[in-house]
Amino acid sequence: MFEFFLALLPIALVLIGIAKFDLPAKIMAPISWVIALASSVFFFTAASPQELITTSINGVLDGARIVWLIFAAFVMLQIMLKSGAMDKIKNGLVEVTGDKRLVVVLLAIPFGTFIEGAAGAGSPAALTAPFLVALGMNPVLAAAACLIGNSAPNSWGGAGVTTVVGAGTFVDFVEASAMTGRMASLVYLILPILMISFVFGVKALKGIWKEILVLGVMMGAINFSISNNIFLPITELTSLVGGFIGTILYSAYLGLRNEKGDDIPEEYRLNRISKVEKQGVRQLVVSLSPYFILCVLLVTVRLSFPISALIAFGGGYTVWVGSVILSSSLIAAIIFGQVPVMPSAMLDSFRKVIPALIAMGFLLAMVNCMRMSGQVSTLAQTISAATGFFYPVAAVLIGQIGGFITGTNLGSNLMFNPLHVEAARNLGLNPIVIVAAQNTGGAIGNMICPHNIIAVCACVSILGREGEVMRKTLVPSIILMLFLGTLAMIYTYLVFPL
Repeated sequence: MFEFFLALLPIALVLIGIAKFDLPAKIMAPISWVIALASSVFFFTAASPQELITTSINGVLDGARIVWLIFAAFVMLQIMLKSGAMDKIKNGLVEVTGDKRLVVVLLAIPFGTFIEGAAGAGSPAALTAPFLVALGMNPVLAAAACLIGNSAPNSWGGAGVTTVVGAGTFVDFVEASAMTGRMASLVYLILPILMISFVFGVKALKGIWKEILVLGVMMGAINFSISNNIFLPITELTSLVGGFIGTILYSAYLGLRNEKGDDIPEEYRLNRISKVEKQGVRQLVVSLSPYFILCVLLVTVRLSFPISALIAFGGGYTVWVGSVILSSSLIAAIIFGQVPVMPSAMLDSFRKVIPALIAMGFLLAMVNCMRMSGQVSTLAQTISAATGFFYPVAAVLIGQIGGFITGTNLGSNLMFNPLHVEAARNLGLNPIVIVAAQNTGGAIGNMICPHNIIAVCACVSILGREGEVMRKTLVPSIILMLFLGTLAMIYTYLVFPL
């Protein structure tokens, strides 16, 4: 038990320091790394000090690769702002709906699902949160909304890598993806309710119940259909295809409603930036064209090369994503005649990401130390041994812990699925359900993961306020853990027993 609490200490320090005392991650991350390193050297002897230092350095390098994506997102945002394209997009969105709450759920859930399926690696929050801030939304609320929305689609990740590699290495990925869909599709039913409630407050649900229920049912049905191969055998592309279809259908639904501006409370009204004439569709399309180009490039590159080649490019998966975003930024600068401002935009973006580099690098160094020394395995094994009959719930919780620690559901799956498959067989449980429980648990862990919170805070220029964002996402993550844990119990013992 001593080893369990010792292994828990670095994680607890990060969580309490950020959420309770509002200490910035750039301070808590180095402290937690020191604690993890010391514990690894003196109490967990699975790795030598030299190996721990090497893996810590690799963590810092991995952090730099993630920050490359953040840097590229900053550049993209500045080009869109300096060109005035964001103003035009906002005025265009008012023509679809003037309700800020519905704009948030549209961009954070179906559109965020599409971006997650196209690229993964934290791209939805990095791209969508600055978009919402530019539309006039509070940056803390924008960051929280995007993190909550980017939970369920993390079960598949970029073009299905999370399920194909993270689950398919240990069980049949088609079966695992289908079972994941049977769980995640129900998450979509409550996701918009949780988002509105914890971002704007429960009272914000008044007047938009029909719209958020339509979104939940629509995304749930699309998610279930694709993941279970009802129409086409493309289960691994659930987030990519489902998000694309959902974005189009929900945008059309909002646009076809007979909405009256006077029906929207003033605090949720998305007012135009300036008094301009109603713009045409062509002008809106031109303003949005950099995002269309970005999506096309992300999908094209993601599906044109093998996973191994994309991971090898620059030494990490996020490098190619950031490179595509930066290329799209240059295209946007050409379209809007802003090429001369590119150097200043890049320099300003570089200055902004330095604190994120410190925090991200040391957090990943801490994670690597914990994994190599056996601290992560100690946490997982202790929890599973203590749960017994409730192991399906533990699988969700362990997945959530893995997502929280590593910042990636893929990493969580690769670490813990061997344990889950062995435990399921020993306990006589269906390993497919347990792997799906781990997969969906890891997905919701991403919304409270310090790495992801740092990344999105950096993108909306609120580094140092990570605690405020975490407090907005922590309770929804716990609620979803309990929901998925209950679902895993029902599926394991009643619906899909071995």
